Amino acid sequence: MKKGTFEIYSGFAQISLLVLIFVFFSLLCIILQRVQISLCAGMEEQDILRITILIQDLTLFILTPLVAQFLLWKDSTTKTLQLTAPHLPVLLLGMAAIVSVSPLIDLLSIWNQGLHLPESMKAVEQWMINSEKAAEITTNQLLNTSNWGGFIMNILIIAIMAGIGEELLFRGILQKILINWTRNTHLGILCAAIIFSAIHFQFFGFFPRMILGMVLGYLYVWSKSIWVPIIAHALNNALTVTFTPNTFNKGNEFIETVSGTQNNVWYALAGTIIFVLSMWRIWKYYRAQSV
Repeated sequence: MKKGTFEIYSGFAQISLLVLIFVFFSLLCIILQRVQISLCAGMEEQDILRITILIQDLTLFILTPLVAQFLLWKDSTTKTLQLTAPHLPVLLLGMAAIVSVSPLIDLLSIWNQGLHLPESMKAVEQWMINSEKAAEITTNQLLNTSNWGGFIMNILIIAIMAGIGEELLFRGILQKILINWTRNTHLGILCAAIIFSAIHFQFFGFFPRMILGMVLGYLYVWSKSIWVPIIAHALNNALTVTFTPNTFNKGNEFIETVSGTQNNVWYALAGTIIFVLSMWRIWKYYRAQSV
């Protein structure tokens, strides 16, 4: 197929194509992971889990958007995905925004975890709870490293690789399709954020992750560079890796102090003010560039 073969197709057709590509690489991912498990017999369980996630990042979240952009748009990959270097002040403001909104995200997580489905959907809620517990066990197992090697690998896989892959897919491809299809930037960002949150299958963190997706979506549109949401996403995940209590950081006074500020309303309020100011400055940059 030629580059941009599906550029003239409808938004529905483009979304359908993206889904087909995602399904194809999902099947490839499953095959590779099964081969990897057989080859890695005897390795520590944590290392096997890291390799499994690395394969997932490379296939689902990097190959999928690269193949999709080739088929969807005739412009170069750099132009299509806006891989141009970001304006440094905007990048720094984006990083400030993602850090400052974290306390608010933590409070939203507590609220989201307290939501319950109607009694008639009790079985569905129990399934959601079991899925959440399974995901939590996997996450804790991965993060509970005891040495620098494991910590660096977690930063690479959970922060850097996930930041690159998920932003290329959800902001670089999916959000662009949705904005073009709906002819509404805000609706496109919202829909992409909803899908971004839903695909993680962690239902009791749905709303905070959706808000995070919207923040990343606006960072992409307003900065006009995919590197801003990529670096912001990677920073957000790196903070999670660093400040989640585990064997590696146990006893570190600074980490324990920062972890102790989580779920504090005053920190959330102060962070929200900094977040709004940061996003406002990025929006001002966007407006100036759009004139």
